[in-house]
Amino acid sequence: MTQLPVATVHLTAPAAHVITTELFTADHITETGGILLGHHAHDTVTVHHAGTPGPAAVRTPTYFLRDLGHAQALADRAFAADGSIWVGEWHTHPTGQPVPSARDTATYRQLVDDPELGFHSVIAVILTRHEHHWVGAAWAARHDRITPVELRLDGPVG
Repeated sequence: MTQLPVATVHLTAPAAHVITTELFTADHITETGGILLGHHAHDTVTVHHAGTPGPAAVRTPTYFLRDLGHAQALADRAFAADGSIWVGEWHTHPTGQPVPSARDTATYRQLVDDPELGFHSVIAVILTRHEHHWVGAAWAARHDRITPVELRLDGPVG
């Protein structure tokens, strides 16, 4: 079945809760983030599970690299629970806007172009601090472009 291009990213309450908790406990100087796991149906990606960075994550003011072992353990649990698969990632930009950086863009294209991963689209949720709260945006990366998409939340993020 050919999947439609992503128009909406829907963060369920459990996924939004994980992200919100990480936003409130992380320092606001370095990037943080995690994987997103869920399902792509029609033109919507529903995220049922969101990861945290993990203890071995690399976090700098301009770069985030997830702890792969930590992410894999969450992916295994999510798949066993409800068949959720890796649909993308979320991360923060401590300064600037919630838009993909050049490094983000290169990473998403590399993931989409890897035939072993089998991505139709890679979803990105990017959050940044604005005054005293977090503002987020969702993006869908395909082979030929990265586009903004609607971000729908079932719970607070920021």
